Amino acid sequence: MIHEFFAVTKTSVYRVSDERGENNWPIVEKIALRGESETPVGGRLRNGCLVGIMGGKLSGIYLYDQDHPRRGSVQPPEMVNNVFFGSRTSRLVALFLEKEAAIKCSDSNDPRPLDPRWRKQTNETLNAIGDDHPVFIISRSPHFAFPEN
Repeated sequence: MIHEFFAVTKTSVYRVSDERGENNWPIVEKIALRGESETPVGGRLRNGCLVGIMGGKLSGIYLYDQDHPRRGSVQPPEMVNNVFFGSRTSRLVALFLEKEAAIKCSDSNDPRPLDPRWRKQTNETLNAIGDDHPVFIISRSPHFAFPEN
């Protein structure tokens, strides 16, 4: 089981960790910035105990809490009422297992949402996370799916 990965958006690189920080929230911390953003380097997502990973037009990394925590199984982000969502990243460009590769992607020319240039690395990261991770929850809904290789 992996314990961290790196998410690249058009303006930022985030370290996503199942390590717990403030208020027992998973750590989703901006580690690099390209251009301008409201969140500075070192800023963290807030308000949630699970990390939702969504593709599609609403791609991003989301912190959220389950709306029915006694159900016994973790709800995927698309099944949770949005009042249980905390903060989120902007749309994803790609996901990576290694920081250096994420920084290189961020420094590339014209990164686009769910950029096909890094589809292989994104899918490798999603496969490494898997469907049984206790903190990182990948959306499997067709509306929020990631493109295949």
